[in-house]
Amino acid sequence: METEITCQVINPNDVTFPLKGGEMLVSDVIELGPHGTTLRKPVTVQMQYSSASSGGPRDTAVWVTEDRSQWTELKTTKERKGKLDVSVDHLSIFAVISQPKKDRFTVHSEGFKLTSSTQPSVQISFPEQAVDTDTQVKLEVQEVPERAVDEIKASRGLVGTTPIVKVETVSDSAVKLQKPVTVRVPHPQHYMDIQHEGPTKLRVMSRKEEGEDWIDVTDDVDIHHTPQLVEAAVHHFASYIVILVDDECGDPKEIGQTMLELCEWLQRFDVQFIVLQPESQPNQVLVQCSKDTEAEEKHAQLLQKGYTGLEPSDTVRLLQGQRIKVSLVGNVSFAPNDQGVTADKYITFHSYRKNLRQFVVKAEKDRGGLAGHGVVAFYELPHVVVTKEKGALVRRALQEGEPGGELKRPRKLCEIPIHVPYMPSPPHSPTSSQIVTPRPEDFVTSTATEGMIIADLTGVRKYFFFIKDNVSSNWKDLSFHLGFNAADEDNIAGRNRDDKSRCMDMLQDWQKREGNKATIEVLIDALENANLRLVVDGLRDEFPELQ
Repeated sequence: METEITCQVINPNDVTFPLKGGEMLVSDVIELGPHGTTLRKPVTVQMQYSSASSGGPRDTAVWVTEDRSQWTELKTTKERKGKLDVSVDHLSIFAVISQPKKDRFTVHSEGFKLTSSTQPSVQISFPEQAVDTDTQVKLEVQEVPERAVDEIKASRGLVGTTPIVKVETVSDSAVKLQKPVTVRVPHPQHYMDIQHEGPTKLRVMSRKEEGEDWIDVTDDVDIHHTPQLVEAAVHHFASYIVILVDDECGDPKEIGQTMLELCEWLQRFDVQFIVLQPESQPNQVLVQCSKDTEAEEKHAQLLQKGYTGLEPSDTVRLLQGQRIKVSLVGNVSFAPNDQGVTADKYITFHSYRKNLRQFVVKAEKDRGGLAGHGVVAFYELPHVVVTKEKGALVRRALQEGEPGGELKRPRKLCEIPIHVPYMPSPPHSPTSSQIVTPRPEDFVTSTATEGMIIADLTGVRKYFFFIKDNVSSNWKDLSFHLGFNAADEDNIAGRNRDDKSRCMDMLQDWQKREGNKATIEVLIDALENANLRLVVDGLRDEFPELQ
């Protein structure tokens, strides 16, 4: 019995990634189907990803999900630049996540000493008999830039910090340390090259899990320090940081709050929002959230493509995977879809993706046909923690204060004004009797040889079938870079029942529009600009002439 295996790219806005500190999405989200199909033998899935990295040495891993929320990390069987292989026995949804580099090692009863491969000043020493059985351990070091301390030290009495050192077991089962373990870190003043006048003191802070409060454990550990190094004998697998504070700063809760602010700062990126409208179609709105170091260039590129609008927003700070609600305020609103429904609009920030959405907007009728004036407002939604409790999937918004407190409300980030001319409602989508189904002869030529019909796709058209099968739900990303606007996309969507048909229809429209200018070189550029490198690589593998 044969099973047809399907492959499509999932919109990252349609899945939830429980990203922790330093983790980021660096690939397309790929669904292999039929979803949930169990295979008789394991097969190898190769995932391609952006090999660009940020924040020092990185590891990469393939994650898999069954429900688009709860993810599991898979063991890599083969790795080379930009590609990871994993072995799977069922079909599901896959993505590549970049993570801070971890040192992995085994501690025996004879003891063990390890120097971090990413920060040589960090060392961990297990004495003899520290563990009862051989224990696999991971060591992760997260650097703390001086800028992070500068942002909060004035109000909190913070002078400097060491890197954050996370020591954890590979297994989920609890392992108890029989003897204290020595963690060595650079002295905060030496690490950050700080010149500070006035009395200070060192405090050792600890937490077991990310998201928990930091606890001051200074009184429970032995500390030895020199002007260059600090050593602390700790009793648990956990995260540790040594901070230098003003001598007057002594409230443990205040120090713990300082650490929460510091960790949140480390996890966020400086981001700007772009809101532009095509000069020829002002009832279309393009929204993009971009790292502030790239926003000005992306804004200029869009202006060159015929878009108009104001400068990017002020800089805001967002988490990886942060979901943003896009709202319209004033005499403007989102146009309903083909079913007459106006759904909420969202965009999700991933630092290595384009994070671009297009919306159709309209001026309200109750202003007597006048143009619409309003703003596009962006709201940061509460972070969602996805857990499994007693077999049931639970999504919980982070709460203010203690458990049982009020749920956080969406926080307004910024807004950008827009102007929309009043336009009569567009005509209804064509009925099924009006939809024209493309015929095979519209995109193939045939020749007869010895009684057989041989189909021969010519020119750029011969690549369309491969592209529509692999682009699938991301066809709008490709269409944007081929020059289509939101109204064009709505028309294409109304003529076709599924994403593959829409993608093929769009490609055919593009070729008709551009004629001889519709070349494979232009198509490959558009695929790459749409972050569909996986499709480009697949094209070159499938068609050797493109190498």
